[in-house]
Amino acid sequence: MSDRFCIDGGGLIARTESGWFLQVGFEQTELAAETPPKVVAERFAHLCDSVKGADKRCVLGVPSGECFFVCDELPDSIDAKDRSAVTFELERHFPLDAESMVADYFVRAASGQIAAVAIETRRHQPTVDALEAAGIEVVSILPTAFLIARAFYRSDAEKSPFTLLIFASTSAESLSVDGGGVYRWRQFYDADDELRRHQATVADQVDASERTVIVGRSELTFQPRGRVQWCDRDAARLAAEGAGLALGGRWGRWPDLRRGDLAPSDPLFAVAGPLRKLAVAATCCFLILSIAAWYRGNRLAAESESVRQQQRAVFAEAYPGRRVPVMLMRTVRGEHSKTLGSRGRGDAIKLPVPATRVLKDLYRGLEHAQRVGGVRLRLMDLKIVDGVCSLTVRVVDAVQIGTIAKSLETIGFDVTPPAAEQIDPSKDEPIPTYQSTLSAVWNPPANRAEEGVES
Repeated sequence: MSDRFCIDGGGLIARTESGWFLQVGFEQTELAAETPPKVVAERFAHLCDSVKGADKRCVLGVPSGECFFVCDELPDSIDAKDRSAVTFELERHFPLDAESMVADYFVRAASGQIAAVAIETRRHQPTVDALEAAGIEVVSILPTAFLIARAFYRSDAEKSPFTLLIFASTSAESLSVDGGGVYRWRQFYDADDELRRHQATVADQVDASERTVIVGRSELTFQPRGRVQWCDRDAARLAAEGAGLALGGRWGRWPDLRRGDLAPSDPLFAVAGPLRKLAVAATCCFLILSIAAWYRGNRLAAESESVRQQQRAVFAEAYPGRRVPVMLMRTVRGEHSKTLGSRGRGDAIKLPVPATRVLKDLYRGLEHAQRVGGVRLRLMDLKIVDGVCSLTVRVVDAVQIGTIAKSLETIGFDVTPPAAEQIDPSKDEPIPTYQSTLSAVWNPPANRAEEGVES
């Protein structure tokens, strides 16, 4: 297994016993403990620039010695959802007042107890300010031990409660973890002796089947209670994995101290860059739309002018002796109205006969031939132009063509005497048939007497 974990989407800045630990991607570097926060921010920004595709985002890891932790019953008079009231209640457990600390907590579902962690605002404010001044987004502020515990719990196959022992060069930490998070946390500066006494103290509270996970050592001078499990990843790698979870938005409901006085001064700092890019893109889009609208408007104006010129030319051709008016279409509509209004005068323009009126009487004539003459016919073709019908019919007997012509004359058509043509049997019509094309001129009802027409 690789000794390093690649942090995507940012990096980790953590205080250690020896100084500062910085990691972006696979790249790691360490700085002395007395390094000012401004220099730390500059080195981290330079590290982000040297790693291809790295974002200037970080998780700030806080050493255990600068954190305060408690897991205790919450008084019935305090609502766990009232963050301000809970913070003032924590004054009884921490050597800090509510105004000078930043705290976060969670309520354990198993016992209803509240597990809270807090840090002093004044101690960490310069580091946060220096990072923000360098253009680095501080995503989360978390105890480094919590980063390690969160990373191990996420990759743990059993997902059962366990005690995590983290060994450093001169100290050790013990964290008890279950599905809700950390509910017991102690730090020991004399690792072996103090940790041995702590294990003896909690021996009665620990189930014999509960696991003890060892990080940072390959052997112990004492035998912990429960099953012992050795972790094959060191503390730095687990911390990097935990930072990756926080940067990727997968931290969950575990405490995060990036709140209160240590909250981002600009709530939109994380999206300021994307918002600027969005504004530039919107401006470019608006300019492109404006140019496109201007171009399209000019094109439509040119085409409209071309249409007006064509209209003027047509008007001059239709009325050669008249001046082309300014309101051309109004004049054309006026002439059209005059034409429609002059239909009752002798010089009115003769309008074409509607084909639908002719078709109605033609249908009546064919129906009359079927009903009265017993004709069975097939209409092969039909054409109606200004009251003149040309229809091609096919019947079984040539006599029936004359019957059809007589019926049409009865309805009011002037029919030219038809001539029939015999059609030989075919695949579609296995019997001999006769086909004829009739020419019938329709007479308006006003020009003929309909008396005696059998309907």
